[in-house]
Amino acid sequence: MANSNIRALLCVLVASVAAGQTPSQKPSPEPADEVVKIYTELRQTDVTVFDPQGKLVDGLSRENFELRIDGKPAPITFFERVEAGSGSEEVQWLASRQQRAPKETATSGRKVLFFVDDIHLSPTSIDQARRLISKYIDYEQTENDEAQIVSASGRVGFFQQLTDNKTVLRHALTRLTPYQRSGKDFGVPPISEYQAFQIDRGDTDTLNYFVDEEMKKNRLMTRAVATELVRGRAADIMRQASYWILKSLQSLDSLIRDSANVPGRKMLFFISDGFLINPNYNDMSNALRTLGTAAARAGVVIYSIDARGLGTTLLDDATGSDPSARLLRSSQGEIFAFQDPLNSLAQDSGGRTLFNHNDLYAAVQMGLKETSVYYLLGWTPERAGETSNKNRRLEVAVIGRPELTVRLRKAAFNVESVPKSAKESKKPQTTEAKLQDALVATSPAREIPLAMALSYLDTPDKGASLSVLMEIPMEALSSDANEGKLPPSVDLAGAVFDQEGKSTSNFGQKITLAEALKSNGRKLTYTHNFFSRPGLYQVRVAARDALSGRVGTAKSWIEIPDLSAKKLTLSSIVVGERVASNMSAPIDGGRLFSEQAPLSITRRLRRDSFLRCLVFVYNATYSPDRLADVAIQVQVLRNNQPVVTTGVKPLATQRGQDQQRLPYATELPLKELTAGRYILSITAIDRAGKTSASQQVRFDVQ
Repeated sequence: MANSNIRALLCVLVASVAAGQTPSQKPSPEPADEVVKIYTELRQTDVTVFDPQGKLVDGLSRENFELRIDGKPAPITFFERVEAGSGSEEVQWLASRQQRAPKETATSGRKVLFFVDDIHLSPTSIDQARRLISKYIDYEQTENDEAQIVSASGRVGFFQQLTDNKTVLRHALTRLTPYQRSGKDFGVPPISEYQAFQIDRGDTDTLNYFVDEEMKKNRLMTRAVATELVRGRAADIMRQASYWILKSLQSLDSLIRDSANVPGRKMLFFISDGFLINPNYNDMSNALRTLGTAAARAGVVIYSIDARGLGTTLLDDATGSDPSARLLRSSQGEIFAFQDPLNSLAQDSGGRTLFNHNDLYAAVQMGLKETSVYYLLGWTPERAGETSNKNRRLEVAVIGRPELTVRLRKAAFNVESVPKSAKESKKPQTTEAKLQDALVATSPAREIPLAMALSYLDTPDKGASLSVLMEIPMEALSSDANEGKLPPSVDLAGAVFDQEGKSTSNFGQKITLAEALKSNGRKLTYTHNFFSRPGLYQVRVAARDALSGRVGTAKSWIEIPDLSAKKLTLSSIVVGERVASNMSAPIDGGRLFSEQAPLSITRRLRRDSFLRCLVFVYNATYSPDRLADVAIQVQVLRNNQPVVTTGVKPLATQRGQDQQRLPYATELPLKELTAGRYILSITAIDRAGKTSASQQVRFDVQ
């Protein structure tokens, strides 16, 4: 295909978004929402049930459970069996908090958080953590799941976001490196953190050992002076240790609170070598209780992993200077002391621990399996308006089955049923300020169902072009005349951030719907183009209905390759839909996308339709006397397994065609696929250069 045809394809790609997609005069009646029960003054807890062998017990009903508060039976007013990662999970969690779920929650997924306590991890343990998370990304994460990698030190930076993009997660992994913290003792012999902890607690064996060592170095030193010197060294170690522990817990607290706006149960894997709770230097116990409360409110279940694996003791007296074994005696509880706060976090949140095992990935598999099905139990307080933070005892049991273990979070009473509204907690803001706040928020605003698609293409004349395509259903917008004061309009804003979180481009525009209302369209669409350098970017967009003030946001990542490296590369995959009842339109000459086969921004396709796609192959091997020899294979994946695989077909090329930008287009019938989310994967094989490259995109079948 000549350059003119490539330009035609690009023009059609953009034109298909702008053409014929204007809103109708009156909003269409909204389809009936999923029926869910909403309770006032509701308190709730999520529980899992296990048999004596540790196997998850499924199939229980409300009548099987008994709920007691401070030893008194309480009626269960809300009950739901929930499958983790299902669309109903988000619906029911929002309903229990008196919030309505957005319509696009039909395809949900698991939310898996990895908190890497790099402040308290050795270099060996950091490697263990990286391998563990890498295994999850490669083998466990499906097209529906989202994951987040957060480090206690903050080194992961802008990549510390919940995402379904595996490329972003792998970039985050590269930033997990050993963290050198201050506070080590440089005396001879050095005092370890646990030994300082023992000295502070009054352990005479440990104290006397180091006092004797000080007196050996200076025979003129009195025992009283040596004792004060050792106590001072221990106090310095404890003060420094306290600082770093609180820093880790503050980072964990921030992650948990940020996740509160993400509906559904979240799995949090807390990976650490452990730390010590010393009430003489900080209120650690209170900090851990506060974290338990925050986890309950956010629906976070913590699985604690001791990254040191299998071990017996942390003490290594290689010098042989402790013949009386004083240090050995005082070190007997060292491992348990370091593990104690990890155990506390897991127990308070309804999770578990994995200690003294070398196969750390087993904790991830165990956690995901154990939380695959759980039960939501709700009740109403005895008195209206009863505060939720009262310390009361909650017990749940399976009636007549004493052999079954019910695991639940201890801080269930601290779940807030109805969060404060934005009107109560914030002052009035300008439109610009509201859009800016929406863009930087950690969780999406979904008052307006805003969809976004990103597309990278390399053009012959201008190079790398990044297209941001947005779509809003017209029924979601206010189309009233507003008593003649304002015409219906939408305020749009967007920004592009590099991998360091710096804004590289931004835009803003008000779109008036007056002209659009004259026609019969059903969607408002908008396209903005950037010309960007190679790199990994995140695009965030926000839309605000000027009449109602409702806001919707969306964000997504895209990687723009460096074509100057001359490696085989694919553009983004552009997806369209052709309804089966329409006549088959040719897939060439720029007619891939049309009114009969429009571009799909939401990538939500009907089962009785055909998926159409376009991709460009860059940097294929060719020479003046030999055309590029490229073959294409297409796959559709679900749960990391192929459900559709086409044969390897040669990509047709001809003389006069731009061999550096080879277009490939095809369509696939969807009638054999069940409803759900899939991944479309296209692989190009350069048979002359003996290399290959792949590109993927998600889509939903309805």
